[in-house]
Amino acid sequence: MTKHIRHILFLALIAMAVSCKKKTPEDIGLLFLPDSDLLNAAFTDTVTLITHTVKDDSLKTYCPTCGIPTLLLGTVNDPIFGITKSSIFTQFSIPSGKTNPSFGTNPVLDSAVLSLVYNSKQYGTLYPQKFDVYEVSEMMSKDSTYYSNKLLQFTQQIGSATIIPATNPATDSTIVGTAKYPSHLRIKLTNVFFQNFLTNSAYTSAYNSNANFQTAFKGIYIVSSTIPPSGEGAILYMKITDAYSRLTLYYQNDIADSLSYYFGISKTDCARFSHFAHDYTSAMEITNQLNTATNIQQNKVFVQPMAGVRAKITMPSLTSMFNGQKVAINKAELILPVESSSLSSVFSAHSKLVVTIPDSVLGPLFIPDYFESSTYFGGDYDSTNKVYKFNIARYVQQILNGTKTNKGLYIMATSARITANRVQLLGGDKALTNRMRLKITYTPLK
Repeated sequence: MTKHIRHILFLALIAMAVSCKKKTPEDIGLLFLPDSDLLNAAFTDTVTLITHTVKDDSLKTYCPTCGIPTLLLGTVNDPIFGITKSSIFTQFSIPSGKTNPSFGTNPVLDSAVLSLVYNSKQYGTLYPQKFDVYEVSEMMSKDSTYYSNKLLQFTQQIGSATIIPATNPATDSTIVGTAKYPSHLRIKLTNVFFQNFLTNSAYTSAYNSNANFQTAFKGIYIVSSTIPPSGEGAILYMKITDAYSRLTLYYQNDIADSLSYYFGISKTDCARFSHFAHDYTSAMEITNQLNTATNIQQNKVFVQPMAGVRAKITMPSLTSMFNGQKVAINKAELILPVESSSLSSVFSAHSKLVVTIPDSVLGPLFIPDYFESSTYFGGDYDSTNKVYKFNIARYVQQILNGTKTNKGLYIMATSARITANRVQLLGGDKALTNRMRLKITYTPLK
């Protein structure tokens, strides 16, 4: 056998092996053919989509391995979504190398200041807000997980300030003395309480370790007590573990003045989390949907992060629409148009949504298409056309093949624990001109 013939036989064996590779039913016709080459393909966008708004689940806003860099703080009165409030619980830690400090003879507190650095943006308006600070009386643990519905016990108020947030790092900064610092929320705390940190042995004897200090001083709760008028207020994004997010004691003693000592918010040694609360009393469309059955069609649905609300899509006709005929799903595009009147320069749409499968035990699950490339799956907001689009062909194919149960879909916000942007979507009512729809391209199989 010549070398040339052996080479041809080798190539033939490779071709045979590739052609004999087993394909699952979900792969038939899927992703392989561009739209222009779909021979004998058919198209439909008449799938019935019943759309409804439902309450979202609580979110994990702290865990030992989460590494959440931003916590949300403040109150916004959204004219469509009602009042949303985020507050913060946090511990403090002794700075590295500064255990067992000496405050000198007869130390006297001049002031105690809480500073929290802004993360360069907010959602809402720069309306004045009053922030109150309370002492936490319930122990926190850096090794525990905390959810957005967790409200720890707190006792006396130890500080407050009314401020107009200045969050733009390009134009805003904070001057302390003669030094310039990153723009931050700055709240003066109660001298009577924090004098104890200089002279009371219950605190000063605990400066030998973080564990002892966090037992003596369990932390703070900071909350906006302002209820802004409709269309005003903001959720602020706080860099909670920034080097300048801290509690600083300014003091003097018999020898010197202008002294200071601070406690930081360590990434590794401090528990800290956001608590979210929503009041939909003024958001009648949302309230009505939350109090009615999810099988009732709605013309508008709502998606809100911060454990707010999500949209539910039910597709009752999907499994029967092909009358038992086997089909290969070439493409299934879920199109979610945005109600443009709900948007403004202040209340912009969420940058990215995600499609999940309802599950009463495990919670929302990613659909199989999610694990394809992000370019394929979609979900980014198209600000030009005011729409979100998803490719869910694998999920639809699995439902038709009977390998997945048709439980419908949830539409949820991504980054829901660190962003506040919400969005109002048009529903699936076929009487709407620009409605939510599922566009399916398929090939009938003999």
